Amino acid sequence: MRSTLTSFQFGRAALPLAAVALLAAPAAHGAIPGFSAVEGALTASGGAPAADGIYAVTFAVYKEETGGNPLWSEGPVNIGVKGGQWTHQLGSVKPLAAGVLNGANLWLGLQIGSDPELPRRQLSSAAFAMRAAVADALECSGCVGAGALDPKALEGLAKKSDLAAVALSGNFSDLKGGPDLSAYAKTASLAAVATSGEFKDLKGGPDLSGYAKVASLAPVAQSGSYNDLKDKPAISDAGKSGNYGDLLNKPVLAQVGKNCGTGLVVSGIKADGSLECAASAIAPDMIDEISNGLIWNQFIDSTPGGQNIDILDGNGAGKSDSLNFPDIGTAQSIWVVVDLVNSQISDLTIELYGPGMGNPYVLHSKSGSGQTIKTSYNKETPLASGDMNKDWVGKNPKGTWSITVKDPNDNQLNNPLDGKFSWSLSIQTLSTKKIQIKGNLIVDGDLTIKGVNTAQTNNTLPATYRFASFHTHQHSQTSWVMGNNAAMFGGVHPSTWTDGSAVASSISADKDVQRALFTQKRFAGKNAMVCSDVWLMYSSTDGKVCAALFRVKNSTGADITWTPHFYYTAYSGWSEAASIAVNGANVWSNGGTSNTSVGLTIPKNRVSTVIFVATGSHAHHIGHNIHERVTYLAFYNNSLALPSGLSFVDDLDTATGGYEQ
Repeated sequence: MRSTLTSFQFGRAALPLAAVALLAAPAAHGAIPGFSAVEGALTASGGAPAADGIYAVTFAVYKEETGGNPLWSEGPVNIGVKGGQWTHQLGSVKPLAAGVLNGANLWLGLQIGSDPELPRRQLSSAAFAMRAAVADALECSGCVGAGALDPKALEGLAKKSDLAAVALSGNFSDLKGGPDLSAYAKTASLAAVATSGEFKDLKGGPDLSGYAKVASLAPVAQSGSYNDLKDKPAISDAGKSGNYGDLLNKPVLAQVGKNCGTGLVVSGIKADGSLECAASAIAPDMIDEISNGLIWNQFIDSTPGGQNIDILDGNGAGKSDSLNFPDIGTAQSIWVVVDLVNSQISDLTIELYGPGMGNPYVLHSKSGSGQTIKTSYNKETPLASGDMNKDWVGKNPKGTWSITVKDPNDNQLNNPLDGKFSWSLSIQTLSTKKIQIKGNLIVDGDLTIKGVNTAQTNNTLPATYRFASFHTHQHSQTSWVMGNNAAMFGGVHPSTWTDGSAVASSISADKDVQRALFTQKRFAGKNAMVCSDVWLMYSSTDGKVCAALFRVKNSTGADITWTPHFYYTAYSGWSEAASIAVNGANVWSNGGTSNTSVGLTIPKNRVSTVIFVATGSHAHHIGHNIHERVTYLAFYNNSLALPSGLSFVDDLDTATGGYEQ
């Protein structure tokens, strides 16, 4: 823009001499400043004001309008231009000596930056006020004071002292009451995108590489019209009509009435429609894989031999024991578990005989150190000699098995025995006798168990229940049995059973505790006599308890009421009660001896635990502080023929959790 500046003109510096002289005239004997104010307008080509901004300007005073050397110059100095207007104090950088202005027809030149000097302008008489400086030392007797001036002559003029600081400095910081710019950001502090508006200048913008521009999409992507597809597929007649007859290369259908022979399965269809048959590729032990783990025909069965059998010390023939392994099925693996204690196992030989064997397997042959052997031979520990896998895998190991432990070294003084041993025989079988169902069994038709059609017994299985009967106190030792240990009596202290009014709901929900108490399994039809014992009581502290545990399944989506009829005994006078609990909640109790019926609510969609408890009757004194009492519990009136939707479940051996299931 600087190259387009073409001219300038004076403002205040071009005032009439008299006016400027009045402005510049100092008081008598005052010092005359070595500068003069000058202002003007800067124009560009075409006459328009020069662009706003800061310009580097060099000022020079000449005697000539053109050419010649400057009498004085200063600059370059930075001059602020706005709307073409500018102002400057000549001499503010380099003082103006009064002698420079001693003459007339002086010319002022301006040079913008490195551009050529603009056409000079003649200085008016304002500049010649500086000449007063040469008479600075003179006494003025006829000078006109400021008080003698006509105020009208000074109208429109302002004293420098009356001007605000910003009028002289032009600095924004000197402006009073200026706008609060704290809410504004400087351009230099803005991100590039703020001034460019370009997506590429945006920091942390989304990755658009996975997106397609609309302009690059095929027409079908925007219209969704089949007609906009390129290379449309050719549709066959069958695709248009949907008729089987329009199909090309129709498949050959299997011939009706044909089948594969025994032991063969269909592996394909031949070109003429006949069946392609092949031997089944399903191994006998793959039923669990085929059934998704729901049906199993592989089992581990163990038969125990003798337990804690004495080992004869210094006896070469040894000590023998035998067991009869049942007809379970074909062995897939076989092993012997031995648990033995002896003063020195390196003296021992352990031999095992299978059915019909003349020569034994040697399990252990005078080896090792220490005093114990606890291992599974042919599983964890190899045999010293013999091959059980070769002889028995794939065969049925039923029959008599015997073991002999020999300790020929007599090292126990005055003792014919040196330790004990226990053993068992285990096999994993591919059973031909049984299968295991893991999960619920849903039968749409009738279910026959051992020749009994359960549909003819109101859709219920034969009643299976667990039973326990026990005394609580021993008179001869005047103490509660087994140290009053609750863990052996269903989680209830014996003293609480017959001296603290314990009821069926007092029994622990822990299945392991229940299994420790209810160790006897019973089977019944529609009625059952659980217990009926007449017994002598030698102390009023003693008592006898009879209890039965049923597991009852409700396979429907609604609660079902079962109403059993039963006989029971109890005597509240000695804090003994008869009671019933369903899933740990006491639903009935009584302190007498009688018979009754109780409606029991069996919850839907679950297996419930129902426990009946009877205690001793009122005592009959027969002399010498001896009493006769009776304890009985029995079900009658076909009470064990459950309502439709209920069935007995024999799962206490495997059930887990508490009363919630």
